[in-house]
This record gives sequence, C-alpha cells and structure tokens, in this order.
Amino acid sequence: MTVSDMTATNKTNAPEPGFDKTAQRILNLFFVLNSSPEPLTTEQIVLDSDLGYGSGNVDSDKRKFRRDRDKLLERGIVIKEVRAAGAQETEESAWTIDREHTFAAGGLITADDADILLNAIDQTLTTGSSAFATPLADIRSKIAYLTGETNTAEPPVVHSPTVDAVWSAFADRCALRFLYQNGRGEQRQRTVCVYGMFEREGTAYFCGLDDATGKIRTFRCDRIVRAWRPSRAYAIPADFNLNDYLFFEFDFSDCQPVTATFSFAPQAQSDMVHGLTRGRGKLEHAKDGWTWTVDVRDLNAAASFCMEHSVDGMRPVAPNELKQAWNRLIERTVSAHGRA
Repeated sequence: MTVSDMTATNKTNAPEPGFDKTAQRILNLFFVLNSSPEPLTTEQIVLDSDLGYGSGNVDSDKRKFRRDRDKLLERGIVIKEVRAAGAQETEESAWTIDREHTFAAGGLITADDADILLNAIDQTLTTGSSAFATPLADIRSKIAYLTGETNTAEPPVVHSPTVDAVWSAFADRCALRFLYQNGRGEQRQRTVCVYGMFEREGTAYFCGLDDATGKIRTFRCDRIVRAWRPSRAYAIPADFNLNDYLFFEFDFSDCQPVTATFSFAPQAQSDMVHGLTRGRGKLEHAKDGWTWTVDVRDLNAAASFCMEHSVDGMRPVAPNELKQAWNRLIERTVSAHGRA
C-alpha cells in the first residue's frame, strides 16, 4: 500500500476503524517530519496528540512510533535518527526524513516535447527558485525517466521543508495548520486555505484565507516553525487573482493607500512594462507612452522604486507628494556625487 492509498482509505468509510486510525497517524507523522525545518525529538512526537500519539502511556506511544517508522520504511520513506555530536546513548534522539535514501517514483508524465521541457526546467532550477523547486525537481525526474536522459547532471536543488509543506497543502487543496513566527518573534498557530504561492528575491511566499481573521493574508514560508498535515478540503474562489497580492516595497507601511500615477517612455517595450508592473493597478497605453496607476502606502518607497527603473523611462506623474519625494532623491544623489 502506498501513502496515497492510505489517504484514500482515510476518505472512505472503511470497515476497519482501527486501521484507519493507524493510517492517519502514519500520514500525520510523515507530513510533520517532511514539513519541519528541524529534526523533531522523540518527546515532541510521542507527546503530540495531534499526530495520533499522546495517549498518556509514553512507552506505548514509543512502540507505536517505532512501528510507524517501520511501516513508512516499507513504503520507501526512510526516517533517520539524528544525534548531536558527542551525545550519549541515553540522550534523547531526534528524527527527520532521510531525503537522500527516500524513494520517489517517476514516469508519470508523457509529452512530445519532453526534451524541451527538461531543458526549460533545468534553466529554472539553476536560477535558484525556492517556491517551486520541489515540484519542478519531481517533474524533471519523471521526464528524465521517460526520455532515458542519464548523462545530463541535475542542477542542484535546495529543498525547503516549509515550502514543501505549503506546496503539498496547495496542491491537494487542503487547509494547512502551522506555527508561524512574525517579524517581532511572536509565535501563533494559524490555519490557512492556500490560494497561491509566489517568490520575491529568493524568498517564497503564500497567500490564502486565514481562519483567524477571515481575510486573505500573505505569509512568508521561512517563518513557519512547524506544520501539521493538511486537513479539510477547500476550493479557491473563481474571482481570486494572485496578481492582486503580489507586493512592492511601497506596500509596507501603516499609512492609508494613496493613488499614484507613473509614466513610461513611448519606446518602452510592452513585455518590460507588464513585467515591471506585475498586473497590479491600471496600465494604459497611448501614442505618448504608458501610464500606470496603482495604490501605494509609502510615497518615499514609491519614488525610490521609480528611480530604480528610471533607465526604463519610468517617471512619477502624481500626486505632487510623489514628485516631491522623487526630486528629493535626485537632490541627494547629486549632492552625494558632488561630495565624491
């Protein structure tokens, strides 16, 4: 029986409730170990009732944990023991998934353009994408299997357990419960229906419906301390658009949003302008060039963003406070250049 078989068992009214309970515990164990950025100690596992242990009889839960590791091993999932250097035999062990020896089957994708797709994936992975590294690496393995490609070295892939956890929940459309640490170091459990994932400067983000607030929120994957196996199913609203939640540096402020307008030179290329504006706000094209209207919270950051892309012909148009912030940047740049 595969892990997916066990998932199917959980979703049906099987006549053996004891077996269902065991399968659910094994799935929970696999998911929490796969999504944890650090190895989990024996105590953390066997005292956790959410995983299916925590019965009050520690010795019994340890035996369950040992049997569950064996059952995962039968399915190609290797759980290895981790001990700190110099640790004594009596000290508590920690556990994690041995990714090097855990088996992943391939060969599920067929396509006439498999070789072209393989090269495209290699180029993407080489750039160091974090948000989609794991699914792309899995697809690459399957394509390589189908095409018999054995001579090309696979690009290095840095797996992130927390990104993998979010991706798994997103792919299965099941709500993800996790322990999240905000920018102030405060930790809180949250449950989110993941609607989309994206990446900014090497950091993976996800957004979705947050149970705590009832609103669509954006979170950083690298601030997840721990994740549990996804639970209830959900559907992404038809009117949801990820572009509405892709942020800029001028989005981070407690100030109320202000409508700002920028212009681009008439010779600016369409793909450059669309890529730069990321589908946010309102973009219009006329004979005298492009105009982009978007809400900003930090006018100084918006002026700085505009300055960074001035070589592309980007200029501030409105409001006056935005143009004043732009002029101050120019004055500081000229002054600094004069002193140099």
